Amino acid sequence: MKFAAIDIGSNAVRLIFTNVYETETGAQFVKDAMYRVALRLGEEVFLNGKISKKKDAEMLSTMKAFKHLIDIHQPVQIMACATSAMRDAKNAKEIVQKIYKKTGIDIKIISGQKEAELILSNHVERFSLDENKNYLYIDVGGGSTELILISEGKLVDKWSFNIGTLRMTLNKVKPKHWQDLDTWIDHFKEKYQPLYGIGSGGNINTIQKQFVKRKGNEVHLNDLKNAYSTLQKMSIDERILEYGFRPDRADVIVPATQIFMHIMERLNIDIIYAPKVGLGDGMIHIMYERMKRKRK
Repeated sequence: MKFAAIDIGSNAVRLIFTNVYETETGAQFVKDAMYRVALRLGEEVFLNGKISKKKDAEMLSTMKAFKHLIDIHQPVQIMACATSAMRDAKNAKEIVQKIYKKTGIDIKIISGQKEAELILSNHVERFSLDENKNYLYIDVGGGSTELILISEGKLVDKWSFNIGTLRMTLNKVKPKHWQDLDTWIDHFKEKYQPLYGIGSGGNINTIQKQFVKRKGNEVHLNDLKNAYSTLQKMSIDERILEYGFRPDRADVIVPATQIFMHIMERLNIDIIYAPKVGLGDGMIHIMYERMKRKRK
């Protein structure tokens, strides 16, 4: 059976189709297709507090295109969630209503806490990781960063912070945001050691691909330092030409690296795993689990 998830982020909007195969050993999730549009809703929202008519029209056009793709793929269920930029936009409600009226796509604007819950639904703690160890899931987006603490395979705590790559490029991350992050980190840093990281988001995946030579999905702190040292000296155009980055990746990858480094250094995390999953994958898991419960 096939499921569809729409992730409306601050930097980009994604449509993911995933097939779920039920086997004797459990459900297997296999991505079928992914479509990405760099709408950059956060560029306007973080500066002006609302989405312009031009960006509103672009978003509606994107959702209409997604609706055509959904009609072609014919998933059994669809879920659409909007995160940080839409949370902050004063006119988000009317945009969501218009999209539903024009396309039938029902977008839910979710809180940072709900976003963390959906990310956790990926069951990343089971991705060949040691259940006796402590992990911090770090999801760095354009508008916010979600942190989820997992110990011995169980959720300990989770929180969302308004520290995102696009906010940083627009100088909209205040010292208080970093203080809030550090305060949350400090309340558990001594208790859960050693601590390993699990990273999600396009930036950590790009760093793993471009700057890590070893096999597997491990990214070490030194890999991030090397990436930062190299990239921050380059212009955006140079990053695009040298590494083949998309323009909307080339400007945010440096602040993303800074966020990961800050968290890892404060918590003495040396290794972060990049399993290449995110919010959309969590939505797929949630839809499948709900369907399975209904059948029972």
